[in-house]
Amino acid sequence: MEARGELPDGAKTSERHLGAREKSIADAELDKLIRDLLKIQEDRCAITGLPFQFQGAQTDDNMLPSLDRIDSNGHYARDNLQIVCRFINFWRQAPDDTEFRRLV
Repeated sequence: MEARGELPDGAKTSERHLGAREKSIADAELDKLIRDLLKIQEDRCAITGLPFQFQGAQTDDNMLPSLDRIDSNGHYARDNLQIVCRFINFWRQAPDDTEFRRLV
């Protein structure tokens, strides 16, 4: 099982989470930000508060952490990122975080 706020050793968080999407933050900085967000959020979804499960120890892939842009029209930038459960990121297709939170 993964320790709190940590990803599997050697994980390429920026590649795994972003793919080819545009970002305005360097890979090393993004990796640190992801780890910091996990710690700040206490390994819980920023929207639901549900605890994450981590790759390799998960029983439900929907509970894996997923990097999310608060404003979907914005870039992958420090002040526009949060970590949510994978299922939330799939469901959250609203242009911004406020409307989705209102609906939840």
